[in-house]
Amino acid sequence: MKITQIETIIAPEHPHLMWVRIHTDEGIVGTGETTPRPTSARRIIHDTLAGMLLGRNPLDIEALWHEMFQAVNYHGYAGSEMRAISAVDIALWDILGKASNQPVYRLLGGRSRDAIPLYNTCVTHGMFTDRERFLEQPGRLASELLNDGFQGMKIWPFDEISVKSRGQSISLGDLEFGVHIIREIREAVAGEMEIALEGHACWNLPSAIRIARAVEPYNLMWLEDMIPADNTGALKQLRDSTSTPLCVSERLFTRHQFLPVMEQRAADIIMPDICWAGGISELMKIGTLASAYQLPVAPHNCGGPVQTAAYAHACTTLPNLMILESVRSFYHSYYEQLVDRIPRIEQGCLLVEDLPGLGICLSERLLQRTDLSREVSEGEPGGTPWTSGDPWKDDLGNQF
Repeated sequence: MKITQIETIIAPEHPHLMWVRIHTDEGIVGTGETTPRPTSARRIIHDTLAGMLLGRNPLDIEALWHEMFQAVNYHGYAGSEMRAISAVDIALWDILGKASNQPVYRLLGGRSRDAIPLYNTCVTHGMFTDRERFLEQPGRLASELLNDGFQGMKIWPFDEISVKSRGQSISLGDLEFGVHIIREIREAVAGEMEIALEGHACWNLPSAIRIARAVEPYNLMWLEDMIPADNTGALKQLRDSTSTPLCVSERLFTRHQFLPVMEQRAADIIMPDICWAGGISELMKIGTLASAYQLPVAPHNCGGPVQTAAYAHACTTLPNLMILESVRSFYHSYYEQLVDRIPRIEQGCLLVEDLPGLGICLSERLLQRTDLSREVSEGEPGGTPWTSGDPWKDDLGNQF
C-alpha cells in the first residue's frame, strides 16, 4: 500500500478546524483533524510533510512519525508543526484500522474500559450559552449538567478579572467574585459534580497561589493552567502551595515536554491534547510515561468530531485515564453536519464503536460542497509534491 495523495479541507463556517485526508493506491482513505488556526499547519503539511509521505506505506506509522518529527525538530517543533503531525498521525491510524478491518482501539491493545467518563467544558456555541450561564446561573447549570449524566464541569470565572492587572495581582473583591460562583455550584449539587477551574495561564505565581488557597474549601477536581506551563519549577511551587490537584497541560507538546513536569513532581494530572501533542501515537506514549510516575491522564478535547472519535479509541485503551473533556455545545450543534456518524455519547460517557478504523468519515454532503477550501498534494516519493490551490488566495479563499 502506498500514499498517493494528501488533502486538507477547511469549511468556511468552521475556520478553526481542518481535516486531513490521506489517500492510498488501494482506495483506503484515512481522516485526521487539527485545530485551531489551521492555515499554518496546512502549510507544514503540504510544504514539508507531503514530500516525505507520498509513495510511502501508510502502515509504517512509527517510522513516519519519527521522520516527520525529525524534519521539523531542528528549528523548534512546538505549535503548527505538531498540529500538522498530529492530524497526519490520526489519519494514518484510521488507514491501519480500515486496512486490517479492526477498530483502532483493538490495534492499540484493546479495552481498558467500556465507557469513557466525560466532563463538560462550559463553552458557548449555538443554542447552548454555557459560558454566560456559569457566570450568571452556576447552580442551575450544574444541576442541568448533572441530569445529563456529566460527572464534572470546567469553568473559568477568574479570566476576565485578570485583564485589568495583566494577571499580576488580584483583589479581595475580585477573588470573592470567582469564589462565589464555585460556592453556588457546591450549594446546588454538593459533592455530586466535580469542578475543574481553568486558568488559561492568565496569572503569575503569587496570584495563582492566592486563588488556589481561596478555592481549597470547595474540593475542586483540579486547577488547570493557572500559570504558564513554561517554568516547571514555578509549577512545582504552585503544586506545593495547595491541596487542590494541579492539572498540566494542554500547552505542552510530545512526551519530551511532559517529562520534566513528571520528573520534578510538578503535576498531579497530565493533560495532553491529541491534536497538538503528536496524535494517537504520542498520546499513548505520554499516557505510558505518566503511568510510570503513577499519574492519571485527563486529555484536553475542544475540537471537532474526528478528534473526539480518535479519543474514543485512545481513551478506551489507556489504563490510567481519569476523565475526558467534552464540549456539549459543539457536540449538539455542528458535529452531525460534518461526519457520517457522530461519536456516541450516552449518560455522560463516550463509547467506542466496533467499526474499522476510527469508525467515522467526513460526510459525503460535506465533501460535495463547492465552498470548501481544499488543497491537495500528490507526486513521486522523495520529490517535491505538486500542490493544487490558488497561491494568490488564503486558506479561506480570500483574494490577496
